[in-house]
Amino acid sequence: MPTTPPFDGEGSSPSYGPGDFRHPGLSEPRTKEEWREYLDYRLPPRPLLLDSETYEKLSPEERRRHNQVRAAHHSALVIVRTSQMQTIHHQIRRRMMTNAHQPAGARRGIVLDGPATLGKSTLVKTFAYDFEHNLRRDHPERFTLQYMVDDHLIDYTPVVYVNIPSQATPKDLSIALAEYLGQCYRSGATKTDITRLALEKMRLVGVELVIIDDAHFMDLSLKEGKVVNDHLKYIANHTAATFIYTGVDLKHSGLFLEGTAGRRATQTAGRNLLLHMTPYGIRTRAEKEDWVSVITAMEEALVLYKHQHGTLVGEWKYLFRRTGGNISSLAEIIREAAADAVLTGTERINRALLETIMINEHAQSTYDAMWHEEPLPPSPDQRHDPEDEDGQAATGLEILTK
Repeated sequence: MPTTPPFDGEGSSPSYGPGDFRHPGLSEPRTKEEWREYLDYRLPPRPLLLDSETYEKLSPEERRRHNQVRAAHHSALVIVRTSQMQTIHHQIRRRMMTNAHQPAGARRGIVLDGPATLGKSTLVKTFAYDFEHNLRRDHPERFTLQYMVDDHLIDYTPVVYVNIPSQATPKDLSIALAEYLGQCYRSGATKTDITRLALEKMRLVGVELVIIDDAHFMDLSLKEGKVVNDHLKYIANHTAATFIYTGVDLKHSGLFLEGTAGRRATQTAGRNLLLHMTPYGIRTRAEKEDWVSVITAMEEALVLYKHQHGTLVGEWKYLFRRTGGNISSLAEIIREAAADAVLTGTERINRALLETIMINEHAQSTYDAMWHEEPLPPSPDQRHDPEDEDGQAATGLEILTK
């Protein structure tokens, strides 16, 4: 794994234009330009873990800068490509291959449903990231060609990523598509006008994948649900792209039924594969091993001077209770703990530190109500007993790392 110096030089920061005071992190992309920034963004490098003697000899300023680099690395941590992510990516890839040369007409899409904060957005963005980077490798010439049509720039844009605002109407969706693509429209333009312009631009720039994130924010009420569904059907009918929708409780929304709580299935339901994301479980040996593998990947990314690797893996059951098997909550508590370990100089993460970290309210309240009074985990010797419940995960870790 490549390493970097313990701290960056003065010229290491990206150079931006005058007056461009840019945040070092990324926000959700709203335009094709911001999507390309996401594609080109490089995570903060993993800094070199110095030997103890070198670390102790750092001057206060050198140590401060070294800790800044470590803090940036821990903030980003690592995106773990879980088994669930890999399975869903495979299904999306298969659907896109099926759609690629299909005769004209609406392609079958995918609806990714599940509770909030499970990482649905991260999953679909990661797929789209891989998809477009593969296109860059296979067809680099497409990304250098540009031309003008009616004073509008046409450049290759295979991916459209749209995040839906609250209570969005069909017109809002068409506006979001047009603005992502940089398609101008006149003030007072109708939904039909904007939709026509957006569809024409999508055809010219070669859109192959459209992600509609947070689709539950569309107005899917009894009154508006059919209107939204008809609009989605119209857009899908007039583009060769594959559509992916993500959201919370979409199966029981107006996206799949005629109005919330209705019973008649919509054409959206008939044209899309419904996939579910779920929190991790620890009922079976395989589930435990999967959960442990995620913790292992995050723990191995830590750059702390007194942390003993394997400590967090040993707390696999406690971390499950703290997070409910939610990978976003797991990343949150480990990031927070890593930041605290650097800030306080303790340089390690253990149960005592984890107990001081307050995370999102849902996970925290569930833990406080259900698990807080649970007894301490078994001793290390018990954890490695193949017959012990905790030991099953430790044994699974050994299998995974061989």
